Amino acid sequence: MPQLDKLNRHLGLLPALFGVGMFLLIGAASLVALLRYSDVNVWWEYLQEPYLWRVIQFSLWQALLSSVISLVVAIPVASCLIHRQFRGRALLLQLFAVSMVVPTIVAILGLVVVYGRTGWLSQIFGVQIPLYGLVGILLAHVFFNMPLAVRLLLQGYGLIPSGQWRQASQLGFSRWTAFRLIEWHYMKKVLPGAFVLIFMLCFSSFAVVLSLGGGPKSSTLEVAIYQALRFDFDLNKASFLSLLQVSICTLFAVIVYRIAPINRQDASLLAVKSYPVKDSIWARSADGTALLCVLILVVPPFLAIFDPVFSSTFLTTLLSSGLWQAVFISLKIALPAALLSLLLGICFCVLARFCMERKYLSVLPSKLEHLGNMILMVPGLVIATGLFLWLRDIGWHFTSSYWIVVWVNAVMALPFVLRILMPIFYQQERRFRHVYLSLGIKNWSRWRLEWTLVRTSVAQAFAYALLLSLGDMGVIALFGSQGLVSLPLYLFQLIGSYRLEEGACVAVVLISLCLILFYCSSRFIGGGAARGKSHVIR
Repeated sequence: MPQLDKLNRHLGLLPALFGVGMFLLIGAASLVALLRYSDVNVWWEYLQEPYLWRVIQFSLWQALLSSVISLVVAIPVASCLIHRQFRGRALLLQLFAVSMVVPTIVAILGLVVVYGRTGWLSQIFGVQIPLYGLVGILLAHVFFNMPLAVRLLLQGYGLIPSGQWRQASQLGFSRWTAFRLIEWHYMKKVLPGAFVLIFMLCFSSFAVVLSLGGGPKSSTLEVAIYQALRFDFDLNKASFLSLLQVSICTLFAVIVYRIAPINRQDASLLAVKSYPVKDSIWARSADGTALLCVLILVVPPFLAIFDPVFSSTFLTTLLSSGLWQAVFISLKIALPAALLSLLLGICFCVLARFCMERKYLSVLPSKLEHLGNMILMVPGLVIATGLFLWLRDIGWHFTSSYWIVVWVNAVMALPFVLRILMPIFYQQERRFRHVYLSLGIKNWSRWRLEWTLVRTSVAQAFAYALLLSLGDMGVIALFGSQGLVSLPLYLFQLIGSYRLEEGACVAVVLISLCLILFYCSSRFIGGGAARGKSHVIR
């Protein structure tokens, strides 16, 4: 009988093994198919090009600066959100959640309206910001990644046991003392992972650099890969640049994870009870300054996006058949991509937590998480091109590249899905594993019991994957055709043809669609609970 139960538990892992196996198989097949069209003998010539080294240097420099600035701003903001309860806090967290996954081309349009040569800042204060170049790229990257860093740090705060806050309150700790002796100990466990994630996102940045780079002087490896594929269809150069990007990101991640402390979840954290620490005017001033900086950075671009609603062009744009065709294509891509990404994320989580409490497999959970994150090192353009070549080689001819776009969007959203799902799945495993074993609860019965505990995280993961796929401007820019034009690509085409007013109106539709889908995902999957809640020390 025990042997039969053990067999049933292992059989229950088959769907998870299948999902992870498909992820690995398709990814490896895509890279192998691309390498088959490569000539290694020519790669040495590429290394002799001075332009390549300038691109590598700029890619590293802007990614390093973007990551450091995002985290430096995020640390005081996260501490403030933990210790302060104020009106609009929940709304600010929702804004952070949306700004992480707002379509890149829409956010860039908002930044141009605020910081451009004839933007709000120039008109009101007469201040000119060199938006096209390194400054503009850093501004856009911090806009996207600072909210991501804040939410990752808030997860780190969730690891702090209530007993430590109780002791801090009893001993009369000031905010600085509490930060130095308690918060920093847990924060430094989250920072390396957050730094690597943001660095890889910025290093492989495509739409931001393509739009705000301002020329070849401010180009990244991802843009160089796009140029090699789109304009020259030079598979050899694209594969070389891709391997170079993967190698640099892998080396960087290995170094950071090697020196990073292990991040462990406390199994006793059923609910973190709040205890106040000593407040002061300096703490209130620091919190106010941090919040003011964040509001100035995040809020104006959002307001600028909705400015065209009051123009006469807006109604005309809404009546355009091309707009609604693009809306339909975007939903047709985003919904299955988000569902597929969520299923892949659950497969990774189920497999990882199965290995958690088994000594002979205890090293696998972190390896599986890193495996899912490694997709950020590989350009989505390269995965899509390799997959297209592989399917063509085995005789699967598609009338369109629709399913390739769906798959690549799904796997590119996987790291964000894992970041949300892994902590909650690990926590449930540590809390209830022995109860499940003693009562014989497994597989589907276990999932039904855990659903009320994990549905908020599942809703948030699905919403992020949905919005990331909806705003994709990388793969669709390469594989988009006459019948496969999404909203971001339609917007980019309008801006490229100098129809800026229509483009601004389309941006309003796109961001409105994102907000509606984010709310619906939180409401109907999360049961209204997925609202970015976090522990607050009152």
